Amino acid sequence: MNTQTLTYWKTLPIMFLLMVFASVSIAGDKARSKLPTITEIAETTEGFEILYAALEAAGLDDTFDGKRNYTVFAPTDEAFVRLLEANPPLTADDLLNSGDLLVSVLSYHVTRGNRLSGSVLGAGSLKMLDKNITSTRVTDNGPMINDAVITGPDIRAKNGVIHVIDTVLLPPGVPLVSAPAAR
Repeated sequence: MNTQTLTYWKTLPIMFLLMVFASVSIAGDKARSKLPTITEIAETTEGFEILYAALEAAGLDDTFDGKRNYTVFAPTDEAFVRLLEANPPLTADDLLNSGDLLVSVLSYHVTRGNRLSGSVLGAGSLKMLDKNITSTRVTDNGPMINDAVITGPDIRAKNGVIHVIDTVLLPPGVPLVSAPAAR
């Protein structure tokens, strides 16, 4: 064998691996492109009516319908109801019309990137869109972010991941009382 033929045979396994990785990546991209966006999931999933209304009221529905990847910790309607009950006389309409307060609360539920539960819990802390830090851990109650239990991890979306939580997260300095968790 000449040197050129020998070089060809040495690089063949590398070329094969590159082709396999490229096809797996393309297949993953095609599968992900068929998924609904974060906004579409919030809009069409029972139990996220208040969250979707909040995203619309804050003007964030288009943000989570776009091309950037986000990880959203999505409180259920029950979590929002408990927050309202812990903060009388606050109503859902008051919260939805609170402008900067609503954006602040919602931004504290989102981090950049596509983070599955292993990455979230392995991090120990996450920097959220509002620049505040949350803590993540596993307890006897299950996986948690701050005081919220992650009850539905790893819901994949076209543009990220949703983790369902049982409590509305409140960023530092927000003039609201945190609602007790449903346990």
